[in-house]
Amino acid sequence: MNQNLIISENFPELINLFAGDEVYMIEEPKWYEEIKSEGGNKYRFLNIVSHASGEVIPPAQKDFFFRMANAIQTDRIKMDADGFAVINIFDYKGLKWANIEKLFSPKYCIFWGVDPYKLDVPCHINAGITHNGCRVTAVDEMEHVEKSKELKTELWKKIQFMFDFHKK
Repeated sequence: MNQNLIISENFPELINLFAGDEVYMIEEPKWYEEIKSEGGNKYRFLNIVSHASGEVIPPAQKDFFFRMANAIQTDRIKMDADGFAVINIFDYKGLKWANIEKLFSPKYCIFWGVDPYKLDVPCHINAGITHNGCRVTAVDEMEHVEKSKELKTELWKKIQFMFDFHKK
């Protein structure tokens, strides 16, 4: 008796019939040679988002994102579209931090509504760390940050610390 016992991911309700509520989906790590991005990455400031929109930066948050990025200015850095990179990891299942490091060599990184642990980065949401020489922070999704004055203030404090504005 030779049967194909693979349950299609298009019918997850069938999994519950066979396994009940004790099902764990494991995403296999996958290496990508190229990841679609927006921006020039001159200052190696990576922004990671995940959403189903076809554009890298959600269209409704573009204005907010560019205002935030353009506010980053020091004596060495004047952030503009050439200075940062934004990637949407929604379609890159199994992507890990080592792959991102190889392609983008980030010095600064913000996870926008993305759990860094899924990419093997030990950082909690609304926290910041230095991971492999990259200053990492994780915040809520752009949409939530844009709508909340409190979250925008917290984000700006994190950015100031990330880019050493606090040392002036």
